Amino acid sequence: MTKSKQLRLVALAFAAAMALAIASPVHAQATGDTDIDINIPDIVFLHYYGNVDVTITAVDFANYITGGGPLAIDEGIATPAAGGFTQDLAIAPSVPPGNPGAAVLTLQNAWAVRSMSLLGGTDTRLTISITNNTLTRVGGGTILITGVAVDDGGGAANPITWAAQGLGNPRVGDVQLTLDMSNAIAAGDYLDGIFTLLAENI
Repeated sequence: MTKSKQLRLVALAFAAAMALAIASPVHAQATGDTDIDINIPDIVFLHYYGNVDVTITAVDFANYITGGGPLAIDEGIATPAAGGFTQDLAIAPSVPPGNPGAAVLTLQNAWAVRSMSLLGGTDTRLTISITNNTLTRVGGGTILITGVAVDDGGGAANPITWAAQGLGNPRVGDVQLTLDMSNAIAAGDYLDGIFTLLAENI
């Protein structure tokens, strides 16, 4: 082999080595850790029914007045407010029966509260108030709301308080209405009594 051929072979080998080095470079690397912190606000969600229609049958009403049979009234129809509250609404008058001037009507599973608080211990409060105490019948007659309370299983009171349980653990409870039906002088629809629920972190 001539010297010129040897030089050409060496040059080709060098060129091939350079091409390989360019095609497969060594990659530089860098790593770093990130510490992420999340601040969640002090917040309260109140789920409630925007409208509740109660139909009391003749049998149910007679049972309530006389105490002669079951006191459950299960004809309640409710339209939930926005927010995903899907509890069933059941309705039952409290005992003892018989007094149309102080009939106690319980709206079961009528509200739910989801709350997160900066404080510990007892820091969420639910209060109920009467916004319009008069249900009026067209043509005459009224039913009055004379008392209100809420109950989360610990007994009816106003207000009630509890330790915030987080957004995934709603507090669910009842509304208790005391009704004076002594001026309900005729059958029909008695409309537009209003109570207001207020949930707050304290």
